[in-house]
Amino acid sequence: MNMNSNSWRYQTPTCGRKPEFLIFHCLPCVPGLFGGLEAVVAGGWWAAGMDATKITLAPSNADINQGENATLQCHASHDPTMDLTFTWALNGVPLDLENSAGPYQRVEGKENIGDLLIVNAQLSQAGIFTCTAQTVVDSSSSSAKLVVRGPPGPPGGLLVKNVAETSVELKWSRGYDNHSPIGKYVIIGRSFLSSEWKKMMTEPANIEGNAESARVSGLIPWMDYEFKVIASNILGSGEASLPSPVIRTKQAAPTVAPSGLGGGGGSRNELTVTWTPMAREYQNGDGFGYILAFRKKDTPLWSEVQIPHLESSRYVYYNESLMPYTSFEVKIKAYNRRGEGPFSQLSDVYSAEEEPTVRPSGINATALSAFEIQVSWEPIQLLNNGIIRGYEIRYWRQHEREAAADRVRTAGLQPTARVSGLRPSTRYNVAVLVYNSAGTGPPSPRTTVTTRKPPPNRPPGNISTETKGSKVTLKWSHVTAMHNESAVLGYKVLYKHEDQTVIRFLDKTKTSVSLPLPNEYGYVVLQIRTCSEGGDGPAHEIIVSQDSETGMMVQKDASSTLSSSLLHIITGLVLPTLIFL
Repeated sequence: MNMNSNSWRYQTPTCGRKPEFLIFHCLPCVPGLFGGLEAVVAGGWWAAGMDATKITLAPSNADINQGENATLQCHASHDPTMDLTFTWALNGVPLDLENSAGPYQRVEGKENIGDLLIVNAQLSQAGIFTCTAQTVVDSSSSSAKLVVRGPPGPPGGLLVKNVAETSVELKWSRGYDNHSPIGKYVIIGRSFLSSEWKKMMTEPANIEGNAESARVSGLIPWMDYEFKVIASNILGSGEASLPSPVIRTKQAAPTVAPSGLGGGGGSRNELTVTWTPMAREYQNGDGFGYILAFRKKDTPLWSEVQIPHLESSRYVYYNESLMPYTSFEVKIKAYNRRGEGPFSQLSDVYSAEEEPTVRPSGINATALSAFEIQVSWEPIQLLNNGIIRGYEIRYWRQHEREAAADRVRTAGLQPTARVSGLRPSTRYNVAVLVYNSAGTGPPSPRTTVTTRKPPPNRPPGNISTETKGSKVTLKWSHVTAMHNESAVLGYKVLYKHEDQTVIRFLDKTKTSVSLPLPNEYGYVVLQIRTCSEGGDGPAHEIIVSQDSETGMMVQKDASSTLSSSLLHIITGLVLPTLIFL
């Protein structure tokens, strides 16, 4: 059959099949044109005798909380000779269902099921979800509304009104409640002192959800602030509002006094007072300064001085008639353009000291060794022009001038001290002075002391060791002092194993000592030296170790191996002799 207005082709049906019509460039069909056969127009193609695609289970409206999962069902029927696919759209925008890690996932199932799983739903995912079931020739759609409840949105229009010294009033407009009534508001703020946002004190303390204003209190006068408002409901706290404009609270008189009040020292006829400068948060206004008041102790009249510099931390009062080390009572307060703050508590401060005028007596110096002396004196009880800080010891060799003397100071009032780093067999002059913050007093009468002869400059020689059972015996030759050396009084033996250190003092007649060996494999360090009035002489050190395989004591020279004995002794001065495992 041919028709002039449209191109079409009729195929004669085979036995048992419906006629098939293929229609090209089809205009809207004329009802009953094909003798009552069903006809469908899809994409320019007409398919007659096929089942239409239909939604059999449409998605239902849903209401969930933020963070929950939701499943929207969508089932469809279609012609079995066609492939069926499902697509979803949110507010008309197609969704990506291919990303397995995304918020939208296809529920696996039969071909005619196209359920959608929404994972960890967010407020932005609320809206109209449309399911479309389609084949190559037709489609069917159905929609449902998803409501996502969550914390409120940010309040808007935040304004600051009625700025006072320590409080301001905030006003705002309600934000979107996200389908759950707003329960309360919290105000946070920060000053230029810190970048951290903190919860503010408010009036009322608990701001109800229907409020649109509150007063912030507890602020610092003359301070820059900005604020935010946060709404919350049973599902949590929402996003904060945009920050308010920065405002500065009004000025007020200082409310606290400066801290760290003290002083003392300085030059003759001076009273020096010190304090800690006030931090910005305590100034409360511009035109800031200090008022210092002072008076001699036990007198009625106060003297006041104004110090118009906020960075100031020190004031010096000078008076030629001011006696040294006179006690004063001092107090201080701050002021600004709005008024004066409270005075601090009283503090006792003394005028400058004078150098001591007394000298120590009863000086005695004793040689402890070739390199050290001990000096003692009668302590001075009191100074009438200052406080004793300690004593200074001056010492110089007999042929030197006192101006070239070395000096050491004590840190306390003990009437004795040791002086070290001296030369052996040398005569020293010694004097003691008392000192305070103003300087030193006159020197004591000098005394003299001669350091002892030095100890022998040789360690014990002919070192040998002998092991027997759990003992090692160390042997040596006697050391004889020369005429310019201190006589040997005995020997000092150091034994060290791991964290254990033992020192033994032996009579000068002794030339051997037995010491324990370690129970397990390891080593011991042995040192021997002379001791005399002049001090200790140089040490000879030996390291004895035990072989890990044979359990025998072995020793190996770094340059050659002595194989004729199981225990070899290597001697040397100062440097240790290593005995290897």
